[in-house]
Amino acid sequence: MSETKLCKNCNSKLLGLYCSECGQKKTELLSVKAIVKELTDNVFSFDSRFFITLKYLMIKPGFLTKEYWAGKRTKYLPPLKMYLVLSVFYFFLQGFMNDGNQTIFNSSNSEVPSINIDDFPYFPPFFIDNINQGLIVMDKRQLNGQDLLFDYIPSAMFILMPFMGLLLLLVYKKKKLFYSYHLITVLHFHCFVFFLNSVEELFPIIDAIIPLFFFYYAISMLKVVYQDSWKKTSIKFMMLLVTYGMSIVLTILTIVFGRIFMLGLSA
Repeated sequence: MSETKLCKNCNSKLLGLYCSECGQKKTELLSVKAIVKELTDNVFSFDSRFFITLKYLMIKPGFLTKEYWAGKRTKYLPPLKMYLVLSVFYFFLQGFMNDGNQTIFNSSNSEVPSINIDDFPYFPPFFIDNINQGLIVMDKRQLNGQDLLFDYIPSAMFILMPFMGLLLLLVYKKKKLFYSYHLITVLHFHCFVFFLNSVEELFPIIDAIIPLFFFYYAISMLKVVYQDSWKKTSIKFMMLLVTYGMSIVLTILTIVFGRIFMLGLSA
């Protein structure tokens, strides 16, 4: 009578090489060879999947999203993991490349910019006073707009993604897709944006063609993913661009003025 093989992770009955309950591979001995093989398999699997995913992300708009929707996911890096890798790389690169930027204040100016309360009659004086005090602190510390934004933009972008998913849900409500499907579209689109911006940081000479490529890619991606006509896709893209663009601007303004206010409050 043959011995029943059990999974060493969840103690379920093994019927093959992998456990049908938890997915762990059948292992017999904890050897150095097994440890090294597991490490190299994970590293090179990540590397190969990353570059395969990046290739399709850039040359075939919408392809990865359709593949993920269809359940073909093993050979590609998961959307969220790809987003985290590319976003971390972009913000690291941006901080490194722009480390020597000048501040928003000119040291030769004798006056620090301030906000006149008469121009904003509906804002409480307490708010305006702290903004002006914050501007003074910024001048003393030689801070610039990037200093105020850099630590918060990654979190802001991550928070805004569900909002863009909601916009897609509303714009494409006739498609009757679950919200999670639109969120995958958003993740892949943001992966593209982060990588495109990274390339632009490394090669500023291509600045002139970046907007054209962005528009081409975004419209093509929506066309492939949602299968609308070019006309409908273009109209919907412009609606999304204006709405989402406004939300980004409002978020940036909120972060900047919020940071300046807190600088003034803590002074």
